Amino acid sequence: MKLIYINLIVLSTVFFLNYYFRFKISYLLKIQDKPDRKKKLHLNIVPLNGGVWFSAFLIILIFEYILFKNLISNDLAVIIFTSFIMFMVGFIDDRKPLNPNLRLIIYFLIFFFFCEFNNNLKINIIFFESIEFKIQTSFLSSIISAFCLTAFVNSINLIDGINSLANSYLTIMLIFLFIIFPESQAIIIPLIIFLIFNSIFIYKGRYFLGDSGSIGISTFIGMYVIYIYNINLSEYNILLHAEDIFILMAFPGLDMIRVFVSRILNKENPFKGGRNHLHHYLINKHKLHITLLLYITFAFFPSFSNFILKNYASWNFLFCLILYITLLKYATHDKINKV
Repeated sequence: MKLIYINLIVLSTVFFLNYYFRFKISYLLKIQDKPDRKKKLHLNIVPLNGGVWFSAFLIILIFEYILFKNLISNDLAVIIFTSFIMFMVGFIDDRKPLNPNLRLIIYFLIFFFFCEFNNNLKINIIFFESIEFKIQTSFLSSIISAFCLTAFVNSINLIDGINSLANSYLTIMLIFLFIIFPESQAIIIPLIIFLIFNSIFIYKGRYFLGDSGSIGISTFIGMYVIYIYNINLSEYNILLHAEDIFILMAFPGLDMIRVFVSRILNKENPFKGGRNHLHHYLINKHKLHITLLLYITFAFFPSFSNFILKNYASWNFLFCLILYITLLKYATHDKINKV
């Protein structure tokens, strides 16, 4: 438990120094978001160091693993190290945007490499509890794991188009995971606390999460999901099934698939940025706090329902799909002007 307090103290110092000196830090690191009146509609230059504190936290954990190996497992160490590498990829992208196709290839190769050499980070079995059906991934386990992680990280990066949405989504995801699997408290509890603070500061426009933050944090949570899933499969009382994970990650994934298909049908580059995501439609109709409330409520209500009604996972997944379509229809429906 002492490690929790040490991490809280150190992370508090790093977090608030990063916040108070955000303009100087972002200027020195050359990670500033400049408005272009097209995709970036904010009025002033905004620092992109909303994830810098997270990289410092990862470095602290790496040192703790090296110095006190019994405090952090090898599996968590791999997750931490991979998250730091992915943070650096995002950091490079913040400084000078990478080609979208190249960026996804880099994501996939990094995930494949680390999953290939760690069995607890491979999706070896996909177990659907509601229909008692198992899929053995066999020699494709590393490829499937890398693909799923790449898709998840990219979907989170895509919802990082309005203040605080990606950070808030990841925060709530981590809270759900911690409730299900309350282990690694020295790492997860401080992370949840400062993700909540981060959501507040990003919501107020003090800084943005940036690709470095969204990619680094989503990598940690995505790999942590696989780790928990595999650990649970080895136990008698399984608490996390494939349906639970699909429901928890569904909204950003569904929106990513819809946008990609739409762009392909329109003969556009599916990886090119745009403002045709669900959160963009919502922000055109409502203020930021209403948009966040609607998105988060619709996205996580099926997970909450699934947590309460454990034997209805397949129905909750269908419920999630219905909620997504309903919110999308609402967001894209033009207001009827009364004559």
